[in-house]
Amino acid sequence: MLWNWDTVDACFISEQWHIHTIRQYAGSLIALFFIVVMLEGVRRLARIYDRYILRRYQSRLANSSLANMAQSVRNNQPFKPSLFQHFIRSLFYFCQFSTAYLLMLATMTHNGGVIFSVFGGALFGFLIFGRDTVPGAAVIESSDY
Repeated sequence: MLWNWDTVDACFISEQWHIHTIRQYAGSLIALFFIVVMLEGVRRLARIYDRYILRRYQSRLANSSLANMAQSVRNNQPFKPSLFQHFIRSLFYFCQFSTAYLLMLATMTHNGGVIFSVFGGALFGFLIFGRDTVPGAAVIESSDY
């Protein structure tokens, strides 16, 4: 495959996604852009869910008796999600992985419009959904920056 800017008679991923008009091409680029934005949204939801289940675990530890907490500290076991929680996390991962894989296949057409549409969606999606707290980062005073 060679780098190209074909707008008509381009074919992405399968025969069913065959571009016959410039409107179809533009619609495909817009769709790809928003698919990448949604992918970043799913990544954000996965991070929110991870924080939620960790907070619930920490809350249960804080509310448990002192003896149970001492036993937990002695064991020094890291937090491990329940089977159901891990299933939900796996669904998030499945959505991210399958979407990213299909986007990779679309960009392997080496079509400039497709590639820049995916790049733009990643930029815009991260701009919108990537501004949550960085895990493990120390609190920074507002006067520090």
